[in-house]
Amino acid sequence: MATCACEINACVLCEDRLYPGLTKDQICQIRESLIREMYEPREILFREGDPADFLFSLRSGQLKLTSSMPDGRQQILRIAVAGQLLGIETFKGQRYPFTAEALTNVVACKISHDDLRKILEASPAIALRVIETLSQELDQAESLIRDLGLKTAPEKVSSFLLSLIPQRGDPNGELPLRLSRREIAEMLGLTEETVSRVMADFARKKIIGSGKGYIRILDRKWLEETNGVETKTSSAARRALSGHS
Repeated sequence: MATCACEINACVLCEDRLYPGLTKDQICQIRESLIREMYEPREILFREGDPADFLFSLRSGQLKLTSSMPDGRQQILRIAVAGQLLGIETFKGQRYPFTAEALTNVVACKISHDDLRKILEASPAIALRVIETLSQELDQAESLIRDLGLKTAPEKVSSFLLSLIPQRGDPNGELPLRLSRREIAEMLGLTEETVSRVMADFARKKIIGSGKGYIRILDRKWLEETNGVETKTSSAARRALSGHS
């Protein structure tokens, strides 16, 4: 397998379980369609409006996804983390609907939509696996939309912190946090003061720990309970939230 362009299990497009029934040579042939690229902070993977020629699979690091507003400002849509796919929204050869900028050092695999189409047509099992991954990301996108209108400030911040956990890698390690409080506030529809207050409260309660440029989640269960719908939120979490709406 040393001739493969992408390391085994390095990203969703390289996983062995993605290719049931294929020979090693067939798997290598598919992996050789992948292009491995590295980006430094502030480098652009693609810009909003560029022709959408590639699907990206983020292997490590974080990306900031932004969209241009009519007045020229940039709205942060979300943070992409390891294990997520980018660019499937434009599979029919349209244009990227947002800009993807590296927040940290990033390693990503990309594959042309033409090559991906051939792979999906050749293997329904691969197509189903990719659909499962996209379904998970759609759930996350819907959750972020719901956050803006329905959740309290602590719930919104909890949701944001949980979204920083990579789908691959160590979920308990230090998570990069390169956004300012102002940027987080704008993304969540809160004031900068509110975000600072909630984050300070979480740190005081030892739900999170933080340092310069990173955050560590110390009580993931609490954040998940806080981030749940009201009927599933524990009474203890509701009491804790009552003073931070």
